[in-house]
Amino acid sequence: MQINSIWGSKKKISFWNRLFKRNKKIDKELSTPEIISKNCQGLLLGNENLKSFLFSTDMALIENNDADAILAVYPFPPSPKIIKTLIDFSGKPVVCGVGGGKTKGKKSLEMAIYAEEMGASGIIVNIPFENKDIKKIRQKVSLPIIATVATSDYDFLKNRIEAGVNVFHVSGGTNTNKIVKEITAKFPGFPVMATGGKSLKDIEESINAGSKAIVLSPPSNKDLFKTIMDKYRDTF
Repeated sequence: MQINSIWGSKKKISFWNRLFKRNKKIDKELSTPEIISKNCQGLLLGNENLKSFLFSTDMALIENNDADAILAVYPFPPSPKIIKTLIDFSGKPVVCGVGGGKTKGKKSLEMAIYAEEMGASGIIVNIPFENKDIKKIRQKVSLPIIATVATSDYDFLKNRIEAGVNVFHVSGGTNTNKIVKEITAKFPGFPVMATGGKSLKDIEESINAGSKAIVLSPPSNKDLFKTIMDKYRDTF
């Protein structure tokens, strides 16, 4: 059956490939857009240059994707079990969430230290996280610290950098690419990664705005199964 992909073409393709199309042979079921590997400069975390991050803690999705790294962030307090399991399981770099609005202070510091001990490639903190807590983590942990931001306010970003942040992850909804462009103008050379949006055009615009890496949000298992089950039902 011919389907309209969100890239604007009509082609027999899987649900995932409607989101993340590649023109070369696919080794994994969930493939990332070729434009990322070709056009992104990449972020150097440890000794690896990373261009694509899968935003997921789902082991089935992690196992079946070809992104360079995993962004392990979830709307609950950080868990040592999750941190260890994902790092052991993934077989690729993992950036672990250690704090935001719910988790901060001593707990976040403990999780950051634990993530480093377990072999994480970086840690990430969310928008409400306080600079004083970033400073405490920076004193104890050598991992790159990524901070999610949704603004290009100069003073806010400058304070983040002075606290010890190494990379900005821009997640500004429809304003993401505008924010990326403004940050790269205000802080030339400072590493920025961005949420990739829902289309190749969004991803291309993020790269052109100055994003060195793209964060990809995969479809849920529910959505993947819906496509499969619709096909199976049509068979009978």
